[in-house]
Amino acid sequence: MRNIILSLLLLLLFLPGVKAQLNSSHKFFESYHPARIFSLEISSTFGIGKSQNTFLFFDTQYALWQRPQQFLSLKTGGGVGFMRNNFGKLVSFGMPLQLVYAIGKNGHFFESSLGCRFVLGYSLAEGFQVVPFMMPTVGYRYQIPKEVFFNFYGSVQYHPNLGFSPLIGVGVGYDY
Repeated sequence: MRNIILSLLLLLLFLPGVKAQLNSSHKFFESYHPARIFSLEISSTFGIGKSQNTFLFFDTQYALWQRPQQFLSLKTGGGVGFMRNNFGKLVSFGMPLQLVYAIGKNGHFFESSLGCRFVLGYSLAEGFQVVPFMMPTVGYRYQIPKEVFFNFYGSVQYHPNLGFSPLIGVGVGYDY
């Protein structure tokens, strides 16, 4: 009991200093990296590869971990697109789920991500198809908190039945 009371007293003595440190560091991180980003993204294979597609996504990125010159975020959202592959021509709904790591300074970042897209497509010939794509990406991000977000990336998407296809994407948005 004595150790618990002593621990609580020490915690109360040092808590204001720790709280002030956390608040100041939070403001510092916030000036570089917003906690959430909303973006509009278009990606396309431009008719190359066995799994051709073009998608328009509405994405949200949530910050998971931040340092002054690097951060890790979770990207998710939803969108619509058109696919053309061995399953035929499909009108599709897709959902990205990616971990994005970025490193840089003054608003300019090199980013890479690892994740996938789950796509539900429908064609008259084949009916409904669930198409999972693995998507590692490498790109550039320009990000100014409370103002603008822009990224450009290249990727190689992989489907278990269709193989690899190159992909290019562009996103613009705003943090909130």
